[in-house]
Amino acid sequence: MSEPSPRGRYRVRPADQNETTVPNEVLGPLFDRRDEAERYAQNLVLTHHTPVVVEKLAPAGCWLQLGTIG
Repeated sequence: MSEPSPRGRYRVRPADQNETTVPNEVLGPLFDRRDEAERYAQNLVLTHHTPVVVEKLAPAGCWLQLGTIG
């Protein structure tokens, strides 16, 4: 049987087009499933007209960028 996935493996955060590295302290809502994170990101882009990044927490503890929306 596989281990249950940790809570909040997907994160949505504001995108910065001039970003070269991600700061250590990034705040953004966490989601259990990718589709929830992407749905939230789409809604955020439609309502606030600001680009966002959807990321996934890797097993090693770093955040992997899945895509930019907006």
